[in-house]
Amino acid sequence: MSRTVWLDQEASTGRPSDATSVITNTRGKIKTYKSNEQGKELITGIHSEGDFIGYIDMFENKEYRESAEALEDTETCLIPKEDFFALIFSNREVAVRFIKMLSDSVADKEEQLIRLAYNSVRKRIAETLVTLHKQYNKDKEKATAISISREDLANMAGTATETTIRTLSDFKDEKLIEIKGGSIDVLNPEKLAALRN
Repeated sequence: MSRTVWLDQEASTGRPSDATSVITNTRGKIKTYKSNEQGKELITGIHSEGDFIGYIDMFENKEYRESAEALEDTETCLIPKEDFFALIFSNREVAVRFIKMLSDSVADKEEQLIRLAYNSVRKRIAETLVTLHKQYNKDKEKATAISISREDLANMAGTATETTIRTLSDFKDEKLIEIKGGSIDVLNPEKLAALRN
């Protein structure tokens, strides 16, 4: 399994790396995250096949502000800045797709902030499970279990790992999920999504 961190090389070099490429995910799942001074992570996204990573920093001509790490066997492709901009400026369809991606990214971040600020822990974990369930089962006929560590799930929901474990146990008792080893099967995504705050 590839566990490489590609972006934000500040931890290893003492300085952030410049956003000189866009990463496109061709296979597997990748998490992007930010860390505070104490090393506590907030997962900002889970990226599947076909997703692009690092493009906002590159558009803004800044250093990478997030780190990325493979969650499973992953293949990626680096697109150099010059090639990427040549494609954007020469192909209107690609340009429109990236404008939509940028606006979707802003909307997703706003929703994440509202959830973190106002939703209960139980509701945040439920919404995170529903989001992951949709992402893991995109373009699939049979539902696939979510393979994610409890720590990563907690970091996505913005809560403590111990709280996440207790809440998952409650969801299991309520027959909303099934836990098999390190994987989580979402049995009733509609009920999870409809949980009250």
